[in-house]
Amino acid sequence: MCARYTLTAEEKEILKTHPHQIQGEWTPNYNLAITQKGLVITADEPDIIQQMAFGIVPYFADSLKLTRDTWNIKSETAMESKLWRPLLVNHKTCLVMADGFYEWKKDTKGEQQPYRFTVKDRKLFCFAGLWSQWVDPETKEKFRTYGILTTEANPLVAEIHSKKRMPVILTKPEEEIWLSKTIPIESKMTVLDTFSQELMIRVKVGKRVNTVSTLKKPNNDSDLLLPLNTDDV
Repeated sequence: MCARYTLTAEEKEILKTHPHQIQGEWTPNYNLAITQKGLVITADEPDIIQQMAFGIVPYFADSLKLTRDTWNIKSETAMESKLWRPLLVNHKTCLVMADGFYEWKKDTKGEQQPYRFTVKDRKLFCFAGLWSQWVDPETKEKFRTYGILTTEANPLVAEIHSKKRMPVILTKPEEEIWLSKTIPIESKMTVLDTFSQELMIRVKVGKRVNTVSTLKKPNNDSDLLLPLNTDDV
């Protein structure tokens, strides 16, 4: 699964891999959590990097409050879901920009030990995502939100994640396919496979990552990425 990830790249680094217009001012995030803003490129507007909130608010929701897990979308059953199928068939697909993600495993004390996963030789990569738009019934203000598609974990991630799941990481050619509005959705979904463990790196990091950052209690700095001085799982 993926409920916490990182996008620590500066704007100039992002534009090297995706030379598009970034809407708004971007600040690197070392601890990006549900409801926080991430960077997204949609199939509808592929030349714009947008900021959206993590966790899909369905268009029919009564409010912006998340009432269920809509930040992760199981790719194997998404087309069978009344919530996800309309987004898929209408090509509400998107790239979710990242440079790492966290997963947790219980240690010998029963505490959650975090690990960070990155991709070899790629500072920046993208998850496959879906996005939706909610309109405030009173103010008519529009809010865009996104979720990340997940798949079966490779062995490197499965050793850590109890449910043996991981986010769908796309190769550069797959990014183009996922953003296409002309390729049939059934064909586009063939890219939602498991990313090779040989192309990934796993690092144990400190438990300070476990605390979600808030405005009142910030917990979002580069020290969160520091590896612990140990190689054991």
